[in-house]
Parts: sequence; structure tokens; C-alpha cells
Amino acid sequence: MSALKQFEALPKLLKQFFFKYPPHVKYASSSVSTNALDANPFIANRHPVTQNYHDPVYSKRRMSEIFKLAHRYGVTEFLPPIKDKLFFEEKYEKKTFMKGVLLPKGHKHELSKAARQEAISKALLEADNTIAKVRGKKFARRVEKKQKNTVSWF
Repeated sequence: MSALKQFEALPKLLKQFFFKYPPHVKYASSSVSTNALDANPFIANRHPVTQNYHDPVYSKRRMSEIFKLAHRYGVTEFLPPIKDKLFFEEKYEKKTFMKGVLLPKGHKHELSKAARQEAISKALLEADNTIAKVRGKKFARRVEKKQKNTVSWF
């Protein structure tokens, strides 16, 4: 199929866009003068006399419609460069998630739970020694005697 037939197969909106902005021109990826031949229709450009920015020729909504149509017909590489707008797979590959969505932070008691459990288990192992230090030697001897006299079934 020739290029002319492929062009005729495009929808009216894309045809009109390519008539106004032919694909063989290399359009600027940043702001240039509004009179420049390479002025990008998707980016706000600066007027040479007043130095004011003029709104883009195509709004973001119209730009996305054109891009989606071009994507459907496989001619996105002929469009002028699009700045700060991602479509389809690219949009989801570069997406930054909100803080705490992937790995929620949790509450204070949930964050410190493992450390508390560890401290409690250590304290339980050292409980007899701690009590013996506070109560004195008599209690320590009583604990030792108790451990010696324990009856096991084995």
C-alpha cells in the first residue's frame, strides 16, 4: 500500500492535523518564537515582540485525542514531540505511586512491635536474676534450691 493510500485511510482529524503541521518538519521540543517555522503546536510559545507566552494551538485534551488516534493508526512518530504527557504503557511504566501506597507505614505500635517482643523475651529469660538482685541473696538461694528440687517425669 502506498503512502498516499495510507494517508487517505487516516481519519479526518489526523488528516487535518498533518495538513497544518506536516510530519517532515522537525518541530521544537521547547518554547520558541510564535513566528518560527518549527513552533510546536502542543507547547506554549513566546511572542517575539511582546515576550508574552501564547497558549498552545492544541489544548491538552485535543492533543491527547490526536495522539490516541495516531497511536491507533500507528503514526505517532510523525507527531511533534509531546512534553510532560505520557500515554498508554509508558504512562504506567513511569508512574510514581503515592507515599505509603505500596508499603504502608503503619501505626506506631505496629512499627515497634518486633523490638518490643524481643525486649520482652529477653526480660523473661533474665527475670529470675533481676528479682534476685533486688531481693537479695536469700531469695537467690531459695530459687537455686527450688530448681534443684524440681521433680521431672523423665
